[in-house]
Amino acid sequence: MGLEPVELAAIAAVYVLAGAVKGAIGLGLPTVSMAMLGIWLPVEQAAAILVLPAFLTNIWQSLAGGALLSLLVRLWPMLVGLVAGTALTVGIMTGGNATLTGAFLGAILTIYAGFSLVGFHITVPRRAEPVLGPAAGITSGLITGVTGIFVIPAAPYVQALALGKDEFVQAIGMIALIASAALALGLGVNDSLGPDVAIPGSVAVVAAFGGMSMGQAIRARLSVEVFRYWILIGLAALGGMMVVRAIWS
Repeated sequence: MGLEPVELAAIAAVYVLAGAVKGAIGLGLPTVSMAMLGIWLPVEQAAAILVLPAFLTNIWQSLAGGALLSLLVRLWPMLVGLVAGTALTVGIMTGGNATLTGAFLGAILTIYAGFSLVGFHITVPRRAEPVLGPAAGITSGLITGVTGIFVIPAAPYVQALALGKDEFVQAIGMIALIASAALALGLGVNDSLGPDVAIPGSVAVVAAFGGMSMGQAIRARLSVEVFRYWILIGLAALGGMMVVRAIWS
């Protein structure tokens, strides 16, 4: 992966933006980075660069809160399903048309956010979580393996659990951490994660952490309702970006 200095600078800019989005609303690092880097890089290269910043930033996000154990107890069936689904499809990434798949997912994400913004809201009761959690995890894993993006249906599912603002962010961090670890393992097994990713991956890590610090400062100033509104705006924007990426590629 021989990248020119201007490409490394572009990667840094993308990850500052992606990190800021993640810091503000708790998600968006894979979606923003994959959508923007995919404009000029093959999807498997963009995913390889994503692995290190996604893993490290989500360790931080997973631990930055007091609900780690309670969320693990509640979400572990979903996390197991996420790993299983990713393992099944990650080999498709290098040979399938992940851009078209991403466009389809982006359209769904935008539609979901639009319905929610006009007042259509889904709530998952606790008694349904043992069934819906694994289903959401497996589906998200299948999608992660093809596109490198875990947000559908993981983010809408977690939002439907009616968690608090900080719990939501911590839960998304846990899910993204497991997803990025499973993606890294799958890429490694398929010989798509070599030592040549070290330099762009390191640039992305530094940029992502800088962006997250800015985004967290923004989140601290938001009320719960305003936070939920910006989550939905962010999801709609991310979905639209996935569709634009497909059109431009």
